[in-house]
Amino acid sequence: MTGQSIGKGSFKYLLFLIVMNAAVLLTLYTVIDTNALLATEHGNNLLRIGVLLFVVELLVFIGWSSVLVCGWKTSMAAFVLTFLIAFTAEALGVNTGIIFGNYYYPDILGPQVFGVPILVALAWEPILFASFYMTDILVPVRAKDSFWKKMLLWLGLAVIGGVATTAWDMMMDPFAVSKGWWVWRDGGPYTPYIAGGVPISNFVGWFITAFVCQLVCRLIKIRGPRTNHSPFLTLYGPVGLYFLLFLMLFSVSVIILKRPDVAMIGTMCMGPFLVVGLLRILNMHENILAGLAFRDKGGVIPDSSMKESGQEE
Repeated sequence: MTGQSIGKGSFKYLLFLIVMNAAVLLTLYTVIDTNALLATEHGNNLLRIGVLLFVVELLVFIGWSSVLVCGWKTSMAAFVLTFLIAFTAEALGVNTGIIFGNYYYPDILGPQVFGVPILVALAWEPILFASFYMTDILVPVRAKDSFWKKMLLWLGLAVIGGVATTAWDMMMDPFAVSKGWWVWRDGGPYTPYIAGGVPISNFVGWFITAFVCQLVCRLIKIRGPRTNHSPFLTLYGPVGLYFLLFLMLFSVSVIILKRPDVAMIGTMCMGPFLVVGLLRILNMHENILAGLAFRDKGGVIPDSSMKESGQEE
């Protein structure tokens, strides 16, 4: 099933989130003394509440969009499995030091299970969702492809998705450790001037976890019902979500963390994916305009020119 307007409502909701959060960030930058505010316990409590609300509002968007793309059953299977994978990776990291490194979570981010805040495991979902569909923009998998070609493409897309996911943590981790949300016992060479730094093993762990999640989601999706496609679901939405995740961390890196260097690193890591997404949107619009011009001259628009390219599984 393909319809150009499917997912328009969820995309409007995402646009509202982008505008609302941008307004909050602008207020923080121009009106509020963030240093004085965050020097108080009240200010830090407000920040944690803000993070919780941000995660919840993004979960609403990805749930809404995912159900429209592939239905309730596939969406729930993907959500539950990726949550369990992320939670298990975090639990192994906290309790054994493997995967990410030697770290722990203080009692700051809410209820914990096996030393892992539930909020942390849930916070993986938005970036995994955005990265998953961003990779479809790069290399679409076609129904006519052979099984082995699909498998190679899935592996390649899982690698790219793992990189796109890990790129987000280049800004997330320095900010989080600066606020004491989690603590690296032995520090690390990345941003050592912020709470002792972050170990390289953390980013290796992020990539491995994200790679597994991306691959599992592809296997779930191929076994599910035929998916819906529209620019709002498989192009505008993922690019918009990835942009919002970038915008929030870029802004807090500058406004709260006061480290424009971290913001620049995040830009260099996440920026290429956003540029590719923007170019894909522009290319799609050019194809549509070319098709409309062809129709005006009496031709017949090829069906493919009016469809958003993506997986056709």
